[in-house]
Amino acid sequence: MVNLNLNDVAANNHFNAVKDIIQSRIRNIIKSGISINGYKASPFGGLRNYLQSLLNDNELERLISARPDTLQGIIASLTNLYPDFINSTSDSYFVLYNIFVKNCYDKSDKFSKYDFITRIDRDTCPYCNRNYIYYISRYKGIKPQIDHFFPKSKYPFLAMSFYNLIPSCQTCNGFGAKEEKDPLIEGLINPYLLKNSDFSFTFEPVSSRIISTLLDKNSIKVKIIKNIPGHLDVFKLKELYELHSDHVVELIFKSKIKYSDTYRTYLEKYKEKGLEFSDNEIDRMILGNYATEEEIHKRPLAKLYQDIGKELGLIK
Repeated sequence: MVNLNLNDVAANNHFNAVKDIIQSRIRNIIKSGISINGYKASPFGGLRNYLQSLLNDNELERLISARPDTLQGIIASLTNLYPDFINSTSDSYFVLYNIFVKNCYDKSDKFSKYDFITRIDRDTCPYCNRNYIYYISRYKGIKPQIDHFFPKSKYPFLAMSFYNLIPSCQTCNGFGAKEEKDPLIEGLINPYLLKNSDFSFTFEPVSSRIISTLLDKNSIKVKIIKNIPGHLDVFKLKELYELHSDHVVELIFKSKIKYSDTYRTYLEKYKEKGLEFSDNEIDRMILGNYATEEEIHKRPLAKLYQDIGKELGLIK
């Protein structure tokens, strides 16, 4: 729904923030083993070789900072060489989950989700653009929600990879939506590989009574005319956006009363008082939301507002 911009500087900063945590845990496991279901085990064979390779900064950085278009290749390569890496009953899976998830991602004193989100600089969920990514945690106050695009429950070795960690809302990341679903099966595209133009909105009247019932949200229906089917299915975007028809009704109302022309003329008067607004600022005030593609992520429903606003002639 909303594109995330590639940011290799942020990815490198993320790598530097977590590499010592990961490598320290790897060294400890190689040296002392790990307790698995009541018995002490030491990594051997392919797992040991792989863990030792990650003690090399360059190798670990390739994993943690891997570009989004290479993540699927990493999965294919590792699971081809080491099928037990994704077998949740295997010792190898247990060790990898312990290193990347339990002793790094899940430890708030080691991995700061706030710092991570700050590096990405996104406010709304890229899966739906309906909600902000922050929520209230029962024990830890307000915190950001982060989804593992390739789920950590299936691919624990990608649990700390920068471009696999997607800011999201509770709705999209929760039960009945993304959960632990595998993008390779569901047909999902990583938000870093999405284009904002992959989705577009329009509306249609429910009946010919649209003018007389203009302020009734049941008079029009929101339609997603361009989409990625897997995203529509998993995130229930069609059903959820149909609940936002009242926003579209208000935009229709503004277009019917020539609101944009009147407001632009009104704001022109302020130039005489030394107060000027840019075209972008005026468009934002007219829409009641951000008006440029670069700012879609800043406020919920901005993509909907922009598409409908352009269709109605409120903005260019």
